[in-house]
Amino acid sequence: MMNKLGKKWQLKIICLLLAIVLWFLIINEQNPISEGSYTVPVTVENLDAQYITSNVPKTVYVRLSGPRNTIINVGPSDIRAYIDLSNAQEGEMEVPVRLEIPHGTELKKQSMTSAKITVDVYTVREFILTSRLAGKMDDTAFVSSLKMVPEKVVVSGARRLIKQVSKAIVEIPVAGKSEDFSVMAPIHLEAADGSRIDGLEMTPWQSSVKVMIGHNAVTKVVPVGVATYGHLASSVTLKSIKADPETVEIKGEAGAVNGLSRIDLMPISLEGLDQDKEWKVTAPSIKGVIIDPDTINVVMKVEKAE
Repeated sequence: MMNKLGKKWQLKIICLLLAIVLWFLIINEQNPISEGSYTVPVTVENLDAQYITSNVPKTVYVRLSGPRNTIINVGPSDIRAYIDLSNAQEGEMEVPVRLEIPHGTELKKQSMTSAKITVDVYTVREFILTSRLAGKMDDTAFVSSLKMVPEKVVVSGARRLIKQVSKAIVEIPVAGKSEDFSVMAPIHLEAADGSRIDGLEMTPWQSSVKVMIGHNAVTKVVPVGVATYGHLASSVTLKSIKADPETVEIKGEAGAVNGLSRIDLMPISLEGLDQDKEWKVTAPSIKGVIIDPDTINVVMKVEKAE
């Protein structure tokens, strides 16, 4: 009698286990493991207010796996991708791209696990605007005076870039002009070698310019003077430095033009240079005088020190 009861309980336990296995098989068949792919925006967190970042990836590609009923309800907004910059310092940093994924899912692929970013100190600086005439005027016409409003621009952004700014240029189109005119002219930033600097904010980004046109201009050709300061690297000596072109045409009021015998460019720093270099230097602004060309190349050549 006891043996029969024991056998019945064993059969019941086996049946229960079979039922559980069968239930899992049915559930898995109805809700199989699936995968989903997502493009997730990357955010920056815990960055000190004195810093700004660049080269931060905008998105990261993520693939997750999990039960189908879970995966079909997951969207990019349910996944968190971020870079923690609580320990940020100025310069380049290699930082992990961290993920938080929904409960019940498993990470199968992450396109980017780390990123090389640049951390800069946020800086604000003011620059006086420099006018630059664009285009050729009639032979007898010249700019007798101009007024820019505002006369300064506030530049903000990465200290690394602001250090490179030499001047803020307002380019004024004067081609074919023979009468007074006004124009809203855009502002751009240039380095000492004449290259354009982008990636900074400007307030404002343009200037209102009123241009007064004079007539009966006189012209004259004068040499260009190049001045330098600072010391070259000890491994080289200066072979030559000269303006290209070496002369420019000046045009304007007779009194202003006749009083000029040379156009002197802003001094150029040679500090620490150890190879040939070329700069694009804007000619100085002289009231009542047009300088053509108004941008001069300054070419320096060096040779090895003996």
